[in-house]
Amino acid sequence: MIPFVFYYQPLPRLPVIPMKSVIRAAALVAPFMWTALAHAQFDPPIDRRAMLDFVSNEQARPVTLVNHTEADDIYRLLVLEIAAQEGNTDLAAETAMTLARERKMPRMAKRAMHLYMAISQPRQAAVAARLWSQLAPGDEEAVAATLALSATNGDTAGMVKALRERVAQAGNKDRALYQAAAVVARMKDKQEALKVFTEVIHKNGDNFSVAHLLLSDLAAQAGNPVLAWEAAHKSLLLDPDSDAAAERVLQYGVRINHDLAMSLGQQFITAHPNIRRVRLLYISQLVEDKQFEPALADLKRMRKTFPEDFDLLYLEAQVNYQAKNYKTARARLNEFLEVQGQRRQALPDAETDAQGQSTDARLLFAQIDEDEGKYRDAIAQLDKIDESAALPQIRMKQAALYGKLGELNKAMALIGDIRTETRDDKIIVELAGAQVLAAAGRTDRAVARLVQADKALPDSPSIKYDLAMLYERQGKIVEMEALLRRVIALKPESPDAYNALGYVFADQNINLDQAQTLLDKAVQLAPGNPFILDSMGWLQFRLGNDALASQYLENAFELSPQADIAAHLAEIYWSTGDKKRARAMLKQGWQLDKDNPTLKETLKRLGVRLK
Repeated sequence: MIPFVFYYQPLPRLPVIPMKSVIRAAALVAPFMWTALAHAQFDPPIDRRAMLDFVSNEQARPVTLVNHTEADDIYRLLVLEIAAQEGNTDLAAETAMTLARERKMPRMAKRAMHLYMAISQPRQAAVAARLWSQLAPGDEEAVAATLALSATNGDTAGMVKALRERVAQAGNKDRALYQAAAVVARMKDKQEALKVFTEVIHKNGDNFSVAHLLLSDLAAQAGNPVLAWEAAHKSLLLDPDSDAAAERVLQYGVRINHDLAMSLGQQFITAHPNIRRVRLLYISQLVEDKQFEPALADLKRMRKTFPEDFDLLYLEAQVNYQAKNYKTARARLNEFLEVQGQRRQALPDAETDAQGQSTDARLLFAQIDEDEGKYRDAIAQLDKIDESAALPQIRMKQAALYGKLGELNKAMALIGDIRTETRDDKIIVELAGAQVLAAAGRTDRAVARLVQADKALPDSPSIKYDLAMLYERQGKIVEMEALLRRVIALKPESPDAYNALGYVFADQNINLDQAQTLLDKAVQLAPGNPFILDSMGWLQFRLGNDALASQYLENAFELSPQADIAAHLAEIYWSTGDKKRARAMLKQGWQLDKDNPTLKETLKRLGVRLK
């Protein structure tokens, strides 16, 4: 299946995703001490010695001469400083290393390390760090720097032993474990990093909750979800009061052992009702499971616990929207907007996030109006947004709504009035304009617009991809294939073009061997993407592999209930003689989107009528 993509950024139709983004942004921030290198979500104790902030040459302290410095040393120190100031960092670093070796000066080894880091020579920097550590035994900063650079360079020899010794000798075991994980996380090979840390904590941290907490994140980074869940579970067992462990049990466990993970999360919340972030993560998972009533009940309880937490009003509105309780969603949004209005009256917009919060609420209001077919009301809601940074996206959204009203001139006028300053801005506006035209049935005009855009903005994968999809709509398969292969050449690590071309071949029942190759690559790049799983299932059906096709499509439908997927799944059930199940699936698809072209074509071809 080829997913339909909006090129502006309206509020997503499945708000559980932004809800999880809000939760994780607000509640699961601050990874280990290597923030830019790992994606764990908890706050470790701060230890500046482990931060390893390699300073630039300009930030490094100048060398201070002492009265016993020899003339030759003075000359080399001057060479070092002049070379550094004039940008000849190679010479400065070499000079610092020579001084460090000959005069046994740890400060010079440290300076050399900084200089090598400044010119992106990590292996030389590691040599300097090792020299620094040798010249200053017991200096924890030198040891930490040596270990970190060894990890960066993939040099694991001796790392396990050194880290084990640090953990074993440390008075504060938790801090030592954080530091060890910070070092290991610098390794490029995440599988090797996981192996190293596992060896470090073996019989050295088995009884520490933090050790298993860190192990769970490293396992997740290494693509080992089972170990991530098991380690998170062990961490919570060792410390039932750890909110960080409870977060990971929910984050990693729901995909491996859903019921147990949710049960453990609920137990933790019962024992610790004031831990906001765990409760929000639990509620987010309920929404993802479409357990809307329990999620709303929990949110209402949270509002009693945290009466001043007005963000909960917006989250409650999102969940009610997801549950199609539009009246209640509007009520919560009105309350939320009233609070944000009071905040904007009390303080300037630059001092709060009230303006952005109001924008989000108006976007959700407009989405509800659009879902109910109240396009003019949606446009009016969007007109109330005064956040200048959001206005280009708002105008594109309004243009799409005018297109749905059949007022194409107004729609295209709005698109034409949007100011673009960068190449990316121009691409987004061109795509939005073509989308409005295509949605209004003006495919020829949409194609013409993107053909011109492709000439003006060459080598844009987005323009080529959308133009290819329009050619497919026109039945121009040759032109479509040429463009998609160009997209693959431009973005070989993106699954979209592989999926699109493979799906079209499968749907047209042509080039099925090529379709298999293309979709194999798409699955490899995005194994959990429901649209790609749908494409692969449809291909397997074309190849006559009905059992395998059912597995792919059932998995896809479970991940993302879509009318297209329901139609494909019903087709397989029908072809295997299970017409009752096929009708039930078609009915589900009809309830999701009765106007879906794939579903309508399938109903017509199978001769099924639904009321």
